[in-house]
Amino acid sequence: MIKQVGKAALRLSRACSAFVQTLKAGGVNTIALNQIQNHDALSGKRIVITGGGSGIGFAIAKQCVESGATVLITGRNEKKLKTAAAKLDEKRMRYLVWDIADSSQADAKVAQCVDLLDGHVDAVINNAGMQPHEFFPNVSVDEWNRIYETNSRGTFFVSQAFCKHWMEHPSHSYRHLVNISSQGGFVGAIYPYRMSKWDIRGLTVGLGLQMAPYGVLVNGVAPGVVKTAMQGFAMKQGDNGYCNQNPLGRVALPEEIAQFVVFMLSGACNFMVGQTVVLDGGYSLKN
Repeated sequence: MIKQVGKAALRLSRACSAFVQTLKAGGVNTIALNQIQNHDALSGKRIVITGGGSGIGFAIAKQCVESGATVLITGRNEKKLKTAAAKLDEKRMRYLVWDIADSSQADAKVAQCVDLLDGHVDAVINNAGMQPHEFFPNVSVDEWNRIYETNSRGTFFVSQAFCKHWMEHPSHSYRHLVNISSQGGFVGAIYPYRMSKWDIRGLTVGLGLQMAPYGVLVNGVAPGVVKTAMQGFAMKQGDNGYCNQNPLGRVALPEEIAQFVVFMLSGACNFMVGQTVVLDGGYSLKN
């Protein structure tokens, strides 16, 4: 009995210590996600997601498959793509190794995507991106090039190649292109990551106007801080997601971003053109 009490006391002590550390970090705000069931929202759709092997991209892939779509994820790491694809419905998952920083491959890779998806692509999610390592006033030329090769130039040439394919192969149904930007594209930018997100926001407006007459709806999503491995986090529902950056006082889960993307791909969002919707808990409104 004494031994059991001792173990219980030790567990309580550890829990209290962890709670105190959390309070010192700022506070407590558990994350809870009310999942919307979209079983048939994307039935029969074929969707390409760049950077779909992990994080927000994988969450979008999962939501799209659960909503009835067939999904092709791309990325640089074949092992990661295989692992991600195996976690979902194998009959409706494809993957393709594609480093979008090599812009010369764009047209050939789009042709491969079309073949892997049985001849047509209904939607593209431009999710692939590089995170910043250096900040003003210590940004190197190498850092600038590393960010811009993927985030800005890569996104442009992926978009151009798919849009060209769609222009050459008209459809009676709307196609969708969704750019994953960032709250950084709505506030001041003095380092290349944020500047690249301003680029993506501008591209969304320009392509939105250019492609609407062809039945291609181009829009964007600008997340705030999201708990993903890329940002050094790994979270699930019920975890403490306290963050004093935004008025909601918490970070977002990747699934929250994914659910909104599914909404944008559904027929419920067919009158939106060139818009980037900010999902940052109110952060950008303060800046």
